[in-house]
Amino acid sequence: MELLSQIEHYAFQYYGVDWAVMLTVFIAIFLLDDRRRTGFAVGMISAVFGLLFSFQIGSIANGLASIIVFFLYLRGYLKWEKRARKR
Repeated sequence: MELLSQIEHYAFQYYGVDWAVMLTVFIAIFLLDDRRRTGFAVGMISAVFGLLFSFQIGSIANGLASIIVFFLYLRGYLKWEKRARKR
């Protein structure tokens, strides 16, 4: 019983935010691989979760990386729109 409570504690010590980051990153990569624009939007959501996670763990570097990644996803989303208009 002790092992299960330890697993539960460590699996959810960040209230599932770390799991949300992982899941949304995988979904974003999958969607972008299928050439779907929504992958950028899901990526932006993952960056927001990443920023929340960085606050929880107290990592300035991770927070800064999440902000930069958010704007890179936003840039990709906006450039995708411009490419679609040119066609």
